[in-house]
Amino acid sequence: MDGIQITAAKKLSTVTKKEDFSSIESTKVIITKAMLIREDFNAYLGNEKIQYPIIPARIGIGKISAVSDEENQTLVRGMRVFPHPERACGKCFECFQGEKQHCAAFNIAGKNTDGFLRDFVVVDNNEISLLPPSVTDFQALFIEHVALCVNVVDLLKLKKGEHVVIVGGDLLGIFLAQLVIYYQGVPIIVDNNENNLKLAQSAGVYYTLFADNRVEKSVSDLTGARLSKKVVYMTGSNLNTDIALKLAGQHATLCFAGFGTPNLKVNFNVALIKQLNFNCVTNGYGNIDSAINLLANNAVDTSVFTVPSVKQAQAMEAIKETASNLTFDATSGMLIVEVI
Repeated sequence: MDGIQITAAKKLSTVTKKEDFSSIESTKVIITKAMLIREDFNAYLGNEKIQYPIIPARIGIGKISAVSDEENQTLVRGMRVFPHPERACGKCFECFQGEKQHCAAFNIAGKNTDGFLRDFVVVDNNEISLLPPSVTDFQALFIEHVALCVNVVDLLKLKKGEHVVIVGGDLLGIFLAQLVIYYQGVPIIVDNNENNLKLAQSAGVYYTLFADNRVEKSVSDLTGARLSKKVVYMTGSNLNTDIALKLAGQHATLCFAGFGTPNLKVNFNVALIKQLNFNCVTNGYGNIDSAINLLANNAVDTSVFTVPSVKQAQAMEAIKETASNLTFDATSGMLIVEVI
């Protein structure tokens, strides 16, 4: 296996490793495209707690090149597949109880296990999902994003007509807003980035509010003075968490969602007064196949997003350049690498 790895903060190198293909339940996948997200660039910059060296790219898609069990009729050479970015550890108490979705120590591609910026990967058969022809390669690169948003919607127990305030109009926030619409809720995106608000509008989100001193009154007007019973704070935003607490009504559910785990400060004085309920979502584990179906049925629109793409030969320079120009625009800190 040949790939690119981060050896230390702001240092990259090529790497060659051997992959174990001895298990009878494993599949060899040739990676055709890999996508780095902001957390990969944070790892490169040294802003994440990472044990180097690590191969980046949380997201990858590819084609099956070999299956250890030659009699397997489900997985066939040449099929397009999505290797899952997270694997339950199988060792913690939650895993032993059969609750892998609550694993206490997920193996996450590009974070604590090698990512997909390499020519092939060997994975267990149950850790890949087949891609239907109706899902394009570009759409497939956002499967994990959509799956995370499905996990958020499930936790919110969204009802028809309910308002959901989404604090942070990053890519995940816009995907979440589209899913809220799909499930007949009413999303309200709040951000301090006009570009993100315009992008959300182009994705079909009607209520987009600038995060200024009038935002609480605006949300109050939209919700009949009740504020919102469902609030999601996107951890990839640069907004103060106080905004999320301010826009939450009494006994509201407040969900912190995103791939990153930043050191956030939360005003628990407000949380206790309002008796808020907290949830956290950091991955799409358990809803990968649901996300594929949603993309196949065009429940979310990926066409509004533009992500730069480079050949693998230019990947190192592109990673360095992207890392030095990070902003809080929705697709900043994203890079597609055409591996093959």
